[in-house]
Amino acid sequence: MENIKHSSPPSSLPSLLIYSSSSQRSIIMASPFKNILLIGASGSIGAIVLDALVQEPTFNVTALQRKSSKSKIPSGVNVVTIDDAYPSDVLESIFRGQDAVINCMTSLAVSDQIRFIDAAVAAKVKRYVPSEYGLNNNRPEARALNSVFHDKGEVQDYLRLREKDGLEWMSIACGMWLKWSANHDFLGMHLKEKRFVIWDDGEGWFSCTTEENTALGLINALTKRWEETKNQIVWLSDFALTQNMLLAALERIGGEKLQIERVITSDLIKEKQAAVAQGDVLATYALIETGFVSGKFGGHLEKEGKIMNELLELPPKSVDEVIKDALESVRV
Repeated sequence: MENIKHSSPPSSLPSLLIYSSSSQRSIIMASPFKNILLIGASGSIGAIVLDALVQEPTFNVTALQRKSSKSKIPSGVNVVTIDDAYPSDVLESIFRGQDAVINCMTSLAVSDQIRFIDAAVAAKVKRYVPSEYGLNNNRPEARALNSVFHDKGEVQDYLRLREKDGLEWMSIACGMWLKWSANHDFLGMHLKEKRFVIWDDGEGWFSCTTEENTALGLINALTKRWEETKNQIVWLSDFALTQNMLLAALERIGGEKLQIERVITSDLIKEKQAAVAQGDVLATYALIETGFVSGKFGGHLEKEGKIMNELLELPPKSVDEVIKDALESVRV
């Protein structure tokens, strides 16, 4: 169909509106997503997604929060509380009437989403967005590396299975966030200690997207490109780089040299997987980090699928501007 423009007219308008202008007749199709429920609204990416959601005037936003949570949700946002165990019957009741459920829960809890998906199906939610925001967890080698990649992959498998029950899904794969990584000693960056850890030769490629573009991509997918993103992995990448490129940019922009340390990927994997087997949950994070920086587990998204930044109208970001912002956030 020609001359179709996706936008979000006021809710009082019909879903299909034809109007005339002096130059042309245009057809505006309203997004089917209006009532949005967000899980994990106070987390690292959840807070940024929440901010983007409330700025979209066509959305009615609800945040789901555990009763034990002490986090503050911004005033004006509808908040629904639930027991920490997320009872399935309560989830179904809360999900009823929601057009989309967006999950931003912490990585170590992503396996809980199976019950969330079942509740979404029962409540007839139109689309479920899992807590993903990473690399290609459909790769067997990624799933074998650590429990988080494994569980995220299993969640995607389950979403594909539930398509037959009428539930749409959309998984956001955005690589890593440099600002978050700079503040959490990730991707080899230990900036407060002025050191940098390099995996192997430092030539593994990985993709990066800003937190803001990650959230904007999600919003624009629901408001403008819902058909193109239905039952899809939405691949986002502002740019891809290697650890060597990251180190060079950090030193150039930051104006100081960093102490270099090196690790061997195969040795680190054996060490950390053994630690996880002994109950060291934190060792999982080292395996997640390895999954990105080593370039061997599906973190170079340009090679995994078609990047949708342009389709979703995301503003371009340069390596220098993102690293400068990351460095400034660490110094605050």
